[in-house]
Amino acid sequence: MKSTLESLNAITNEVDEAPALLLLTPSQLDAVRPSVEQEVAKPAKRSSGKKPSESSPVPVTELKKLQAKINQLNTTVSLQEQELKQLRKTVQQDAKTRTEADRLKQNLQENLKSTEQMQRELAALKEKNSKNSGQLQTELDKSQQQSALLQKQLDALAQSYNENTQKSKELLVELDESRKKAQETEKALAQLTKQANEKEQKTLMLQKQLDALAVTHTGKNSERDALSEQVTQSKKQSEALQQQLALLTKEKTEKDQQLVAIKQQLDTLQLSDSEKAKSTQALQSALDESRKQSMELQNQLIALKEKAGEQQAENGALQQQLATLQKAVVEPKTEREIRDYAIGSSLAEDMLALLKEKAENGIEVDNRLALAGVQDTFAGKSKLPHEQLDKALDATEAAVITNEKQRKLKIEAEGSRYVEQFKKQNQVKKDAIGYFYRIDKLGKGKIEDNSIVTVVVKESLVNGKVIKDMGAAGTSIKQPLSSYPPMFRSALSKLQNNGSMTMVVPPNLAYGDKGLPPDIPPGSTMVYNVKILNVMAPADAAASVR
Repeated sequence: MKSTLESLNAITNEVDEAPALLLLTPSQLDAVRPSVEQEVAKPAKRSSGKKPSESSPVPVTELKKLQAKINQLNTTVSLQEQELKQLRKTVQQDAKTRTEADRLKQNLQENLKSTEQMQRELAALKEKNSKNSGQLQTELDKSQQQSALLQKQLDALAQSYNENTQKSKELLVELDESRKKAQETEKALAQLTKQANEKEQKTLMLQKQLDALAVTHTGKNSERDALSEQVTQSKKQSEALQQQLALLTKEKTEKDQQLVAIKQQLDTLQLSDSEKAKSTQALQSALDESRKQSMELQNQLIALKEKAGEQQAENGALQQQLATLQKAVVEPKTEREIRDYAIGSSLAEDMLALLKEKAENGIEVDNRLALAGVQDTFAGKSKLPHEQLDKALDATEAAVITNEKQRKLKIEAEGSRYVEQFKKQNQVKKDAIGYFYRIDKLGKGKIEDNSIVTVVVKESLVNGKVIKDMGAAGTSIKQPLSSYPPMFRSALSKLQNNGSMTMVVPPNLAYGDKGLPPDIPPGSTMVYNVKILNVMAPADAAASVR
């Protein structure tokens, strides 16, 4: 009976420092775990017609019997233990309160620093936006200047084209006039040629008449001289006509050459007009492209202005939230204020624990948005409808389940690899229960079934993370060997006094598929370093108690 009392006292006093598996079997842990898990704060899901899962009843018959025996043995000791436990709890709460106060102060300082950083970033963003706006405005001015220059060039080309068109028309008019003059010259030349032929015929007729007169009127010298003079004059007139004909021919040739040159100039002008039309079209395309780029730059400038406005509004909202938080900082003084503050602190711890659990399950939560959700919910001004919130929570739960399965498979694989490596070491054996062990130090002094055994245990994960270290904490467990769970009872029976061993326990003998949140993930293979500090016979233990 005394050994049972001592075992329960040890469980009560050392439970915070001892591994849970050292005090309870996996089946007892499975029975107790649902009630414990119900106390872990989880987000209250909105009513959607789903019934909460019912927790399985906890078997406590054995514990009730032992508790009844304890009450019968010494109620006074129980009261003292309760007072001591209450005192310890008060001290722990006081320490937690101070720690939480320091943490909240630190969080407040970090929030202030974060706000200052955000303000600096906002100022930098404003400066950057102003620089970008100035640059875009400069580029827009340049584009407009280029557009104006292109427009001037286009106007000049249009004017030149009009002038060339006018010159072409004038040249066409001159060409028509030249053609008319050439036609008139040809007509005049034909008339002169006709006249010259007539003169020649007259001359021939006169010569015949002269010959006839010379034959018939030899004596009429005067008439002959007159006729000779007429012939001479006629020859002179014929020569003059010949000279005029040569001049007209020469002028016609020059006119023809001028006409060819005019035609060449006209062709050149038409070709130049075609090239100018192409150049004008290219300039018009460039002008359209420049106008399009100017419109795009203006749209970008408008978008940047809108983005800067949205950022400014968001920063204003953040500053308002910060101001609200700063105003809400109060110093609890009265008993009721301390109570309310303690409730808020407890809720914050639950939230932090929940966020940590989500992060471990691969769901990273933005603390700023989570805090905004809490504030909006308290204020009754949720920014999202209930259906959307429920859908997001359902998706989060599905993601958590998926991540938990993947994480469990990964942890189980790591544990299997660790077990395989551990099995390859010297002196490693497997117990019939299913765990692997290696005796590091056998010790001296046999342990009986009814011996009082004092042990320290270090509990770790296969990745080296320490969960509980009783040696470092300066605590130990002292109870009869028969009071230890079967696996540890089996392990301790392999040692002697002051002996030590290393145990590698697979998940099915440890915390199973549920683990022990938040430190021990599901499917974890556990490593235990067990050391026996002292072994006492029941009689010696009773004498020590007296």
